[in-house]
Amino acid sequence: MIFEEARRRLRVIKRKLQTKLLGAVQHPEYVRATHYFGEGWALNSLQVVDRVSLRRDMAQIVEDGFNTVIFVVPWRGYQTDHYAPTYDDSYLRQLERMMAAAQHAGLSIIVRLSYAHQVLDRQPLSGITTIQRLLNDSATQDAWLDYMARVHALCVSYRAFRAAFLSWEEFWHAFWRWQLYKPEHKRQLAEETGYARYLQEQGIDAEPVIPRPEEADYRHFHAFSNHRIRQMHALAASRVPQLGIEIRVDKDKQKNADGSVDWLSNDSYTDLDVLRYTYWAPFMGAANEGEILSTEQAIGLLTHALNEVTGRGADVGHIVDQFNFVDDAPKFRGIHARIDPEEVGQFLHAAVPVMATLSRGFGIWAWRDYRQNLLYNARFLLGTRGWEVACGTARPQRHGGVRLSGASLIRQTLPARVSGLQTTVPFDEFELVARAVDRYQSGQLEARINAGPWHVLETAATTLGASAASDELRVIFEVQRPMILEDGIVIELRNSGAPVTVDGLNLFHVVFRGGFRDEHGDPCGHYEALKAFNAELASTVTAAATD
Repeated sequence: MIFEEARRRLRVIKRKLQTKLLGAVQHPEYVRATHYFGEGWALNSLQVVDRVSLRRDMAQIVEDGFNTVIFVVPWRGYQTDHYAPTYDDSYLRQLERMMAAAQHAGLSIIVRLSYAHQVLDRQPLSGITTIQRLLNDSATQDAWLDYMARVHALCVSYRAFRAAFLSWEEFWHAFWRWQLYKPEHKRQLAEETGYARYLQEQGIDAEPVIPRPEEADYRHFHAFSNHRIRQMHALAASRVPQLGIEIRVDKDKQKNADGSVDWLSNDSYTDLDVLRYTYWAPFMGAANEGEILSTEQAIGLLTHALNEVTGRGADVGHIVDQFNFVDDAPKFRGIHARIDPEEVGQFLHAAVPVMATLSRGFGIWAWRDYRQNLLYNARFLLGTRGWEVACGTARPQRHGGVRLSGASLIRQTLPARVSGLQTTVPFDEFELVARAVDRYQSGQLEARINAGPWHVLETAATTLGASAASDELRVIFEVQRPMILEDGIVIELRNSGAPVTVDGLNLFHVVFRGGFRDEHGDPCGHYEALKAFNAELASTVTAAATD
């Protein structure tokens, strides 16, 4: 451990010297970015990204017209102990590989810090509860600041590193959950969180108890939440110079006693000389009754949102880091307004002058669609961590995957509260997808969940048709949602045939669809439209700079 840390520090010093010798990178004036999760998603990307695909993917991102990549670096998982700060070496190595690959491809790098959610081998406190502790506990804050400083030191040693930011989103759900506790607990929490002291300092005549969202005093707790998030940003910025902030663009509805409605805005951070980050999706400002928006309607909503964020163009120093023109949030499907799929290309074309004028860049949330995989160490890049080898042998492979002997069985136990299992999203089945590297004998791999029957993994071509990925095996389990939420999941995979190498397992019930590249990395949906959008933005910004 000590030897590895010393080697890492030497690598950081070497990179810093290279930066001094070569000089700073000239970052693009206008950011055209994509978040990158490899074959995973935000909750497991540092577990599944492999070095072979990294360079290929980074080169392809450049080919697709992007000049920047955004990496999401989790706090939980990256830091394994929030009392005496310790770190997972595998996460650190993965981040170094990702930074190096992006730099090699000529991409600028933006890093989102302190992402709270992660699929873990040990299930400690949830992401929301961990953030609640961060807000109230000084020892946890010290550990968090150590994480901030360490990640920043690693990132800034790369010439391609441009900026880091913290999101309001990491904190907001902690405040939201506090509002749902029992009244007697919320009175105590008002003292512990500092809300009672805030009321007194602000001269606000309100009961010192955390209110529910529908209560009249909610406006005070809303202001307090913004106040605390600003404090946490300032605290983190003491370790990360020029730390940006993703601001909350949404407004909260406050009903008054006379029946009128106020819309509560959030801290804009326009007084700070840092880069701000925002987000946009077609539902923002729409009726959200499942309506389909025309290009004209969607452009109107986008223009209104960006005018609000920038003070009608007075301060355009923000990047729309989640430009979600395709909004695929599972729990809002059929509710949120969305752009007519046939008009997405027209919308993106019409959005070019709006984005070029009222922002300093954009990012899409996902370069490729992803399965919301619930499994830890799903590609065995971390050895067999998180897995139990019940019989036979399971030998991890150098670049991912595991070699299962004949008559072998592996299992993973997921507790009832699984990171990534969205309890608000209904489900009655899970899908398990595996990728076999060797020649697969039909019927040799079987899987089951909990006390259910064993199911044979069939080739995807058999279950989905000839268009499916030919090397994928899959099975669908029917499950009882209440029992899963109560008992958790034990997933078992057994091999009854000859030795076989399985490169990656996905257990999921939701696939996020962003419409650019599918879950196999192939162009799909709006690929050409977004490539054209990138090209048009590049030429528009260049033309404006030369005028």
